[in-house]
Amino acid sequence: MNFLKAGILKTILILLLIIGGGIFIISLPKIFGTMLVNTIDWLTGGTEPKYDESGKMIYDDGRKTIESFGARKEFAILRFSLEKDKQTVFKKARWSLYERDNNKSIEKDVNDYKKISPFVYVVGFEKGYTRLDYETGEVIQSEDIDSFGEEDRKIFGSLKSGKGFIKK
Repeated sequence: MNFLKAGILKTILILLLIIGGGIFIISLPKIFGTMLVNTIDWLTGGTEPKYDESGKMIYDDGRKTIESFGARKEFAILRFSLEKDKQTVFKKARWSLYERDNNKSIEKDVNDYKKISPFVYVVGFEKGYTRLDYETGEVIQSEDIDSFGEEDRKIFGSLKSGKGFIKK
């Protein structure tokens, strides 16, 4: 007889837990949803962006926004994670001129850049010289500096070119 009472008691407790959980989920969906999202974020490492001391976003894959351009900040210079250079003992950062609206890189390997409103001048290893008008979105790229005007050539000339350690 005691076995029967213990089995009935366990069954009643399990039913009460199931019914109580159902009532909780139905009556408090916002709290349950928040708890579920926070639990998933905690398990996956979180989706909230992280910021450094200067307020620039740090991405989980090592990306960091160095500078943003444009009214809606649709263009940026991003620093990717540090990687060891095979030829030297220095670690160097890989920088990219990035278009956020289309989620693509304009120049994947930036050596140096200069912002002179409304333009950003970039010297890169992949595509050479790049001039971005961040107000109109116009991009001019060439491996030959002579394809630019005299004023643009002076600005490109003031930038650090050639392979080496990135200065910033």
